[in-house]
Amino acid sequence: MTETHEVHGVMDAEEYDHLIRAIVPGQPLLLATIIDYLPPHPRRILELGCGTGILTAMIREEYPDAKITGIDLSPEMLTAATAKPDLAGVEFLAQDLRDAWPTDRYDAIVTSLCLHHVSKEDRVLVARRALQALSPGGRFICGDIFRAEDDREEQMQREIWCRGMKRGGASDDIIRGMNAQRDKHMSTFTTVSGFREMLVESGFGRAAVPFTSGFVGLVVGFAGDPERV
Repeated sequence: MTETHEVHGVMDAEEYDHLIRAIVPGQPLLLATIIDYLPPHPRRILELGCGTGILTAMIREEYPDAKITGIDLSPEMLTAATAKPDLAGVEFLAQDLRDAWPTDRYDAIVTSLCLHHVSKEDRVLVARRALQALSPGGRFICGDIFRAEDDREEQMQREIWCRGMKRGGASDDIIRGMNAQRDKHMSTFTTVSGFREMLVESGFGRAAVPFTSGFVGLVVGFAGDPERV
């Protein structure tokens, strides 16, 4: 069998599409809300951490005439994305999202379940770079995994998350692995309110939190004149 890249330390890239809904029970509604918050009639969209192209395909279906560029660190994930017929014509780049992006100006920069993998300092860097790369009135749309506001809420959400993973068909090994990964990286996570504040501090005219479900949240930063967006 061809060696594949492990995601979260618990599953191979080839399993990703099958398991992601189990380990992130709120993923379908998160992705649907990302689509809802894309600006009207976007011409250029950059997706950071596009993975196997799950969100990419939804964007393509909603805005088939938009030029979409997807960036991901994993060649295995991009191999899966490029093999999907409905993603023909999408530009995929195998690179770290912290490296230089293409020099286009974008109407939207989106990312889903990605930025919690990098440091707090790198998230600030990405946010500032996104603001510079957006057209006036553009949007930085970030769906991610966040830390609870306090330990009590964290414990409650952890119990609900584990039940959701079990209900979604994740094995006990996967559930243990996901909990271990959360414990390992907890100190680097931000709260959803903290991430919203970080976008404002990074220069976005305003930022909103239109969706949360357990550990999952969506934060949208609006570039340019707030009255125009």
